[in-house]
Amino acid sequence: MRIDGRKNLEFRNMEFKLGYLKYPISSVLGILGDTIVLVSVSVSESLPDFCKSFGHGWITAEYRLLPGATEIRNPNIINSRAQEIKRLIGRSLRNAFDLYKFPKSHIIVDCDVIQADGGTRVACINAGFIALVHAFQRLMKSNIIQENPLKYPIAAMSFVIENSEILLDPNYIEDSSADVDINIVVNNQKNIVELQLTAEKNTIDKHTLNNVIDIAFEKASYIFDLQNELFGLGGVEIV
Repeated sequence: MRIDGRKNLEFRNMEFKLGYLKYPISSVLGILGDTIVLVSVSVSESLPDFCKSFGHGWITAEYRLLPGATEIRNPNIINSRAQEIKRLIGRSLRNAFDLYKFPKSHIIVDCDVIQADGGTRVACINAGFIALVHAFQRLMKSNIIQENPLKYPIAAMSFVIENSEILLDPNYIEDSSADVDINIVVNNQKNIVELQLTAEKNTIDKHTLNNVIDIAFEKASYIFDLQNELFGLGGVEIV
């Protein structure tokens, strides 16, 4: 058993609250144990030049760890770590949607970490995906876009290797002491969207990595089930 009583391959409590804010076209409060993120989606017609050349829209993400999100105040919201994470979020979310089906729109996904206890980037990806599905549904109802750009659902998870044990969804204490840190994003076609692996204190062998990937495909079904439940309750269609 782990320090919080979970089994090795057990998620923390995971919740998504759709429509949390009044003003954005879409917003989601994402809860992953003691990690809480607030994601909002905005739409702009100011596209990067390369999008205009190729005739497709764009999705970008911003990531901010708010000053009060950690035990010691975080005064530096925009830093190299935030830049790396926002690019991961943006790449993951773009993969799930057909950019050519909203050729005039630049979609901005703002991810603010309200409280951090490990897994902030995967929480932002999961909440951001739900927020985007809802946003595109609203854009279709407003006739701003004509087709649903969703290609497939995605699910993001984090793992650590600690004393040769695979731990799913580590909290901060587990993450900070791990031998190996892994973040993985998959789709419901059992394909990998993103894979980040860092050997913090030790290396990882191919067999263990393959086990982590197999577990990720298996555990993603839990996140897909949460998405489907939320979309049904919120009137949002995934297909």
